[in-house]
Amino acid sequence: MDDFWVRLGLIGGALIVAGLATVTMRLRARGSPRKLSATGLDRGVYLFSSTACADCKHARSMLDDALGSGGYREFQWEREPGLFHDLNVDAVPATVIVDFDGSGVLWPGRPDKALASGLSS
Repeated sequence: MDDFWVRLGLIGGALIVAGLATVTMRLRARGSPRKLSATGLDRGVYLFSSTACADCKHARSMLDDALGSGGYREFQWEREPGLFHDLNVDAVPATVIVDFDGSGVLWPGRPDKALASGLSS
């Protein structure tokens, strides 16, 4: 009987750890913007997405509405994982705004905040 409770406790502990990890990753994805000193990208707006990302379609639609379909460039994880690694893009969708000097700002999550920052003006 004691063995049962030990196993049940271990399973419960593992579920708690997995739940906390999931919540932490989701909060990080919605985190504040991060400055990028050198992106290697030209000036512009970039959407980082994945084919398995449910929110990416909505993010794409928001950018289309604000900037037009040619107003930004999209990179997908499946096609360019090296770029995601180089820029530390660890969650999608993410919007990167690059300035003339190649520096940029990475906005995790949907582009609401990036658009509100004056991106569309």
